[in-house]
Amino acid sequence: MEISELKRSAKEAIKGNIWIYFAASFLLALIFELLSWTIIGALFLPGVLLLGATIFTLNISRNHKAKIGDIFYKEFSRALNGFVAFLLMSIFIALWSILLVIPGIIAIYRYSMTFYILADNPEMDGFTAIKKSKEMMKGHKWELFLLLLSFIGWYLLVIVTFGIAAIYVSPYVNVTVAKFYEQLKANQNPAIDEPTQNTNQ
Repeated sequence: MEISELKRSAKEAIKGNIWIYFAASFLLALIFELLSWTIIGALFLPGVLLLGATIFTLNISRNHKAKIGDIFYKEFSRALNGFVAFLLMSIFIALWSILLVIPGIIAIYRYSMTFYILADNPEMDGFTAIKKSKEMMKGHKWELFLLLLSFIGWYLLVIVTFGIAAIYVSPYVNVTVAKFYEQLKANQNPAIDEPTQNTNQ
């Protein structure tokens, strides 16, 4: 995979979508801030909101018309799958991290495609999505590491601008990773091919 091509494609996709991405991110953060003070909210919300954010990001990546409503979905089963996936990922990563830091980091990359797979497969359960991510990332964890590392200059820009640059950098990075997922899916697993658009309808 050519990093430059993934990033170029992501830049094209986020044109005209920067502010709606910011608005969606702000809304998700606000929901989490308002509801995460409860035990149920703190445990249940991260996976639910992350799935909504992933659906929204994939729609932008696929050049669908971005809508804030894409971060919401009606099916309780999808919310439950997001919760289960996030909980299991957290447990697995924590267990690997007990061994050493490096195995924990590798586990993060191993399970990194889980929510993209869930976004494309509404009926898939969280545990199966984790297994699919593990299969999809075989031989590609280093590629994703290098892709994220290529944004180091942008990360520094976010720091020196006290977070203001994140308005652009956040969608740029996340849509690029979504493009990485799309490439993996096309090359390895064409069965994971359900469109994400209009999931809130």
